[in-house]
Amino acid sequence: MELVLVKETNTLTKAPLRLLVAASGTGGHLFPAIATAGQLNDCQIEWLGVPDRMETQLVSSLYPLHTIAVEGFQERLGLGTVRILGGLAGSILQVRKLLKAGNFQGVFTTGGYIAAPAILAARSLGLPVILHESNAIPGKVTRWFSPLCTAVAIGFEAAAQHLPRAKTVVAGTPVRSQFLTRQPLNLPIPDSVPVILVMGGSQGAVAVNQLVRQCAPAWFDAGAWVVHLTGNNDPDAESLKHEQYLSMPFYDNV
Repeated sequence: MELVLVKETNTLTKAPLRLLVAASGTGGHLFPAIATAGQLNDCQIEWLGVPDRMETQLVSSLYPLHTIAVEGFQERLGLGTVRILGGLAGSILQVRKLLKAGNFQGVFTTGGYIAAPAILAARSLGLPVILHESNAIPGKVTRWFSPLCTAVAIGFEAAAQHLPRAKTVVAGTPVRSQFLTRQPLNLPIPDSVPVILVMGGSQGAVAVNQLVRQCAPAWFDAGAWVVHLTGNNDPDAESLKHEQYLSMPFYDNV
């Protein structure tokens, strides 16, 4: 996926583009953003995230990381709506200050709650915003704020029907360059054995974990090894013990 971001009143220059990447929370948001950032060699990249989320582990060693507090949006009005809107207003002001102080020239985001203040702050300053949506059915932040973006890159053509007012382009889902070459498996698994990888997303999925524990004996009998990413929310994650079974909450080099 090739991206060109320029401030709408400027022309291209030879100076590196100052780009703020806003991606937070789950692997579904973070890894496409990391893959994209890794290909933008002509950009000076800094990152916008949320404290105590996955980006503090995955991103802080790669790019300067700025964090703001942001809450999820409700589909319907309720008692928490005023608080959420107040928090959003404060987050927008924080991002505006960051964009101006850092002389950023554009924003790239992969949706999620962090995208709302990033998009609104950038557009209020006249900066271009590229949003990438990896899902076939976009989330509510993408649906609500994509019309404000300069362009929306989508992973699946089907997503376009959910974003009728956005300027969409089918770009596929970016993957890290390591996926394109054979990589060593740094796990204690013998060579030439079948390996089953089970992951319920970066946060895990308790129902998936329960199904794995039911099916695992048959897999072991067939000679397969199982690598199971359980997430952090399953109280029974450590209940299955077998020499052909490796479990961990998350593995950042999938």
